Amino acid sequence: MKNNIQEFIYWKINMAHLSWRSIGPVLISIFLILIICNPAKGQLSTMGKEFWVGFMENNRALPSGNNPGNPDFAVIVISADENAAGVIEHLGSSTPFSLVAGQQFTFRMPSLTQDLLHRTTGVIENKGIHITSSGKIAVHAFNERSLSADGTVILPVATLGKDYYITSHYENQNNGSNNESTLLVVATEDNTQIEITTSVGSLSGNAANVPSTIVLNRGQSYQIKASQDLTGSRVRVLGANADDCKKIAVFGGNKWTRVGNCGSANDHLFQQAYPVNTWGSSFVHVALEGRSSGELVKVLAAENGTEVFVNGLSRGTLNQAQWMSIEFAEDESAKITSSKPTSVTVFSKSMSCNRPNSPEANNGDPFMITYSPIEQFLKRISFNAMALPSITNHYVNLVVRKGSETKTVLDGQNVGGSFSPLSGDPNFSIARISISQGIHRLENPDGFTAYVYGFGEIESYGYAAGAALDNFNFIPESSYSFDINGEKVACLNEEGLWNVKSENPNYVYFVWNFGDGTGTKTGQQALHTFTKPGIYEVVVIAAISANSCEESEEVTFEVVVLEPKLEIKGETSVCPEVEE
Repeated sequence: MKNNIQEFIYWKINMAHLSWRSIGPVLISIFLILIICNPAKGQLSTMGKEFWVGFMENNRALPSGNNPGNPDFAVIVISADENAAGVIEHLGSSTPFSLVAGQQFTFRMPSLTQDLLHRTTGVIENKGIHITSSGKIAVHAFNERSLSADGTVILPVATLGKDYYITSHYENQNNGSNNESTLLVVATEDNTQIEITTSVGSLSGNAANVPSTIVLNRGQSYQIKASQDLTGSRVRVLGANADDCKKIAVFGGNKWTRVGNCGSANDHLFQQAYPVNTWGSSFVHVALEGRSSGELVKVLAAENGTEVFVNGLSRGTLNQAQWMSIEFAEDESAKITSSKPTSVTVFSKSMSCNRPNSPEANNGDPFMITYSPIEQFLKRISFNAMALPSITNHYVNLVVRKGSETKTVLDGQNVGGSFSPLSGDPNFSIARISISQGIHRLENPDGFTAYVYGFGEIESYGYAAGAALDNFNFIPESSYSFDINGEKVACLNEEGLWNVKSENPNYVYFVWNFGDGTGTKTGQQALHTFTKPGIYEVVVIAAISANSCEESEEVTFEVVVLEPKLEIKGETSVCPEVEE
């Protein structure tokens, strides 16, 4: 079974002929039954039906006297992939939404009305925001304050994990009282035991590289702040039962920082962390349009002995939780690879990093975007170029495989002519396209990565338009007593043999949940029969034993169970011993 499968699937079963009893001298026979199944999608991505969101601290200024202040806002943008009705639950309140396919809903809460942003460090709060929907949606979150804003794509619960390393940022500066790197954890279930190992000492007393444990219930959240760079901090779930390891949502960034050590133009940084089991080893950095500053890229490792390459040249070796910074010049794009899975994040630099007297001299400010590996291409996504104060120019950066440029469609228009070869690897092509503020739709059946951003005077935002999040460590497969041309498809009322392949022989304990209410099954192989048509979310837990969450993995994927449609072909009556 391959990753990133999203294709039309048709299958056929040829069955032996069925005969009816003759009526008088007439024999009626059915020679062929043709069964046709509907198209199915198999990619696990940032489209989903359930999400958890948390907002880290921004540098707001409250009104006082004649000062109107500069408040911040929690903004959530929901894009409907299909008809969807749902609700946003926040601090004991709820906000409903109802959308048809292609529509968007924007939730914008001022902190002066209901403060959804975390202001503390090392304190358990109840600021997790829960979003549920009847149909598939994409969710993006924006932490908005005038001249200090950033956004992130939000991962659905199905793609969340139990082990994370976060990327953040920090630079020493004179106005450092508001320059604090941050990480945030949101629990999705009660009694979630979480181990946090910060890479540096925190403002709440965490010692560098010393694990500490907290317990969060559903919707509870926990922010940590530090006057150093928290990049490389690890957040993972603990537990005594591999069947009951909880999922968490994790975020990293900075309250208000400069990037590039070239001036004091600060901005908020905000990025949801991707689970380690979705990391890859090959990335494409595309230079940001509208800047003359170049970019800063951080590469973070989860395993010892991870060698990092830029355009094929080694930049050094990292051990677990270590990271390196790579500087890219103006308009310099590149291929970044690693010998083991890594997380790669690009940072837009402060405005003052632009070339003096260049047309972009006063354009832009910091933001951060975590890249998707090229092993995790998307096929389609809807996204929004945000209407934020001072933003005047919006862009989307695209990466596709060579030969698929002309298959790329943006808002119904083919944009294949916008691509050029990637200098570090001609097997890929890149594009930087100017777009308007508002909703956009992007498609390419061969896949792409896309990053959306905007600039104005001392202002910016940036985020991944979406991400594919398949688990690379395990490959589930199914087999039936007949042929099925396609993948992640099951036949109604037919028993199938499901098998999970593990690249790590230490994983010997497997639990299957087929999502149809029939209970779990244990073993590397499992027999299962779906008795109702529909789309089911199948979850496979893999662990080194049944007694611990440590060294455990989880893979989630969708299975389309199809109800046969029968078409009978043949004459209604025939003569004996005459071939028809």
